[in-house]
Amino acid sequence: PTQQLSRSLDALAFSMSPSASHPLVPLASWVAGAGVIAYLATHSLGLFPVLTLTDRKSWAWEITAFGFFLKVAQDNRKKVADLYWAKALVCNAIAAFGGGFLAPMIVGRTPVPLMEETFVWMVVVTWYITHNIPHFSDFLGEVLREGPGRTMLSIFFGIFKTQQIVGAVELASKAVAAEDLLPKSAYFPFAVAAPLLCGFVGGCGGAFLPPSSGLAPIEEGKVWNIRAAFFAPLMYIIATRFFGVELLTAKLGICLFRIAGDLLPSQRDAIMESVTSVLYNGSNVRSTPLPTVVPVKKA
Repeated sequence: PTQQLSRSLDALAFSMSPSASHPLVPLASWVAGAGVIAYLATHSLGLFPVLTLTDRKSWAWEITAFGFFLKVAQDNRKKVADLYWAKALVCNAIAAFGGGFLAPMIVGRTPVPLMEETFVWMVVVTWYITHNIPHFSDFLGEVLREGPGRTMLSIFFGIFKTQQIVGAVELASKAVAAEDLLPKSAYFPFAVAAPLLCGFVGGCGGAFLPPSSGLAPIEEGKVWNIRAAFFAPLMYIIATRFFGVELLTAKLGICLFRIAGDLLPSQRDAIMESVTSVLYNGSNVRSTPLPTVVPVKKA
């Protein structure tokens, strides 16, 4: 019986191995995607509340948040795989909600993960199951790398990232409006600079941490997460402050913008190149850095 159990465990481990040619991986990806869709279709309050992360009657909010942190853990898996566990966990947390710490601190408010500490424990759990469960962690990575599993996590990522951006914008707006120690702007009836800055940091602040990273993420401006974090707050503020679009409707638009960009990278890059080329040509700002020239002394 012991040998039979050992053989069964070996067979299960092989079937869950990334190198194994086994239908379990694509099957599991489809089952996971279909299961989540079926649950949301039958228990959520509808597509609009799910995409705007306002459905708190079903488990849509928890599923979305967990999916976001799981995608972050999967995206950073190779980067932190060889690190000491504490450093790997911290690096994963920085990638997940570095902006959630920085954006509120800019306007003197409590960081989001300390207000909703569910996020902290979700980061710990998703990091652990991504790296530390023999056989299952590798199998999970394969399931979520392609097909419905990847699409599902990309959608959750776009929804939650929109929440981070829009939440930072509105937090900054309310913080500036509530300020009573300093006079308000004499020329602007409502804050623009602070919401733009906080929205940008909320969307990609983790890329600038730790501080040794410097400004490398914006050296050439071609990283999608950086571009999205720049354009999303701008579009949201223009829509809500200048055109009177309802807040949740504008948030939905930003969410769809993020999701489409994640799922259609080729079309996204083509459109972004067209948009940025017009902006560069119209503003005459430098579109690429000059090459670094290192002077060499002649002998």
